[in-house]
Amino acid sequence: MFNNLEKSRMRKLIIIPLLFLCISTNIYSQTEKIYYNSNWDLANSNDYEYYIEVNKSENNEYKSFYKTGEPRSLFYCTEFNSEAIAKSKFISIYNEFSKNGNIICEGNFDNGNKSGIWIYYDEDKSIKSLFHYEKDSLNGKSINYYKNGDVSSEGDYLNGKKNGLWVYNKENKVRDYEENYVAGKKNGSFISYFDNKKIYEKGIMVDGWKHGNWLTNYYDGSIKSIVEFDNGTRNPTCHECNEYKKCKAVISNYFVKEKMQSDWIASDDSYFKETKEGIEVAFSKEKNNKSFNINLNVSWKNYDDISLEVTFKNTANTKMKYGISWNENEIENTSNQFLISNEGSYSIENIEDNLFLLSKSEKTTSIKTTVDAENVLKISKKGEEIYYSINGVLVETQKLKEWEGSTFKILILNEEKVDSPSIIVKSFVFKDTESYDSVENGLETGKFNWNGSGTGFYVNNEGFIATNYHVIQDATDIFVLCKQNGMNQKYKATVFQTDKINDLAVIKITDKNFVPLPALPYQLASETVAVGNEVFSLGFPLADIMGESVKYTDGKISSLTGINEDVTKYQVTAPIQNGNSGGPLFDNSGNVVGIIESRLNKEKYNSENVNYAVKSGLLKNIVDLIPQSNIKAKVKKISSLNQVDKIKLFSDYVVMIQTY
Repeated sequence: MFNNLEKSRMRKLIIIPLLFLCISTNIYSQTEKIYYNSNWDLANSNDYEYYIEVNKSENNEYKSFYKTGEPRSLFYCTEFNSEAIAKSKFISIYNEFSKNGNIICEGNFDNGNKSGIWIYYDEDKSIKSLFHYEKDSLNGKSINYYKNGDVSSEGDYLNGKKNGLWVYNKENKVRDYEENYVAGKKNGSFISYFDNKKIYEKGIMVDGWKHGNWLTNYYDGSIKSIVEFDNGTRNPTCHECNEYKKCKAVISNYFVKEKMQSDWIASDDSYFKETKEGIEVAFSKEKNNKSFNINLNVSWKNYDDISLEVTFKNTANTKMKYGISWNENEIENTSNQFLISNEGSYSIENIEDNLFLLSKSEKTTSIKTTVDAENVLKISKKGEEIYYSINGVLVETQKLKEWEGSTFKILILNEEKVDSPSIIVKSFVFKDTESYDSVENGLETGKFNWNGSGTGFYVNNEGFIATNYHVIQDATDIFVLCKQNGMNQKYKATVFQTDKINDLAVIKITDKNFVPLPALPYQLASETVAVGNEVFSLGFPLADIMGESVKYTDGKISSLTGINEDVTKYQVTAPIQNGNSGGPLFDNSGNVVGIIESRLNKEKYNSENVNYAVKSGLLKNIVDLIPQSNIKAKVKKISSLNQVDKIKLFSDYVVMIQTY
């Protein structure tokens, strides 16, 4: 009748245990005592805590008592099993009392099953908790209270398991946290709060595990961190901000076997093995191995301040050198190296185009040379200054104006011929500066892990959007960031039609929450625009750097053909960047005359501001396939508006596209 969880709860609250005491009418005749210990196991008359006085009566009434004689419970039972209490069959009401005679529990049984409302009280007679039962199973609302009467927690059960929204409050009535359940497992949103009612932590649970981006805040509501989880496993990448809104993108890797790892590539699998502490790199005397490296796949921007630190653990006092190689460009054989040895020296080498521009080696007491000791090497870039430190002690500073490469490596060099000289690589941590705005504006799921982004624009008011084919090519998932009633929204979309030859595509928003827009304020131009006409574009260039607000650029039609006299393209002077692709190119009359596609590689062709757009007439071939297209409707005569008003009007019809 009672499962183990319920038994445990009853014992803890000092409630039902005693109602488990009904005795078969065929076993006992007059009054008899049955003794139990605190776990309601049978006990002898010399070592017990409670006892039941069995006195067969016509109404099946039974009573239990404390060892000291005070009444403990009153219950009714048609069948009572003294050795297997859970098999007893209770009926009617159940009451339980403290030694002082105050009621501490009351409920009802129906044919042996808990039924209806069960209430538990504190000694001062205040309600402690309230549960609903159906056929011995928790069903419906359950509430727990503080002694002052405030609700400490409340939620619903379904068939004995938590289900739906559960809320937990502090004693001052301020929400502590809230979480969602489905059939007893945590599923859906989780939010916890400070006592000032601001959010402390927020995220999503899937089958009881943290999943997706989890946000933590400071007491004032500013962001502390954004950490991504994959079914309970913490991913190496996160975003951290201090109290002064200075932020870092952080990649952590602890190289622990069977733990989630960020991307890295070893130069030779035979050189290393995974241990409980990290990666142990060992060289072979027979193979005469000279070097080993781990390529770290981290993204960084050469104009940002960065830091990279690696932790090593000594396995023996060898002459090996180990450390960090950075700013590496393998094509030009350029790199900077920061190495230490267990002989107590460090070296810094700057190589550019195969030339050693700087080579320095010095002894330092900062290096721990004993077996099992750990050394932390760190480089930090602040503006043009590069700082080198060992175990938190600054050992060198230098200037570096130009960055040649983006490769980082953990480098280990073998300079002795002994059996299996080795070192353990325990962890690396990479940090790259971020603006607080970019972190704050990126709280929607997926902001920090999209594969690519581009621009699109509506070609009817029902959620059909034009863009370049290369923007959505090979995408597993497509999301549209747009405005609805002045609010930023994010909707799922699917591919409706593509034209790979002309690099065009139309996608459709499939989210049921999308609301059709007012009639489009522009139309697609079917005729070619003359050279010299003024044009402008709206889009989302470099969104991960420049933010997710629409950007405006303007210029002129400089040619009616593209590369190799391609008649399907315009050449335009309106500046574009990565992320502009798929955006609309407007003329001053409010017509879409082209779709921004690409720019000429200025480094390769020694060119400046040479950009291309697909002519809008080609897009009409796809748009005509849309059922009941509404693209010709116009709000008013756009040519009469000034440029500021045009931009303001058109911006709500230009969207950012994120692909995964």
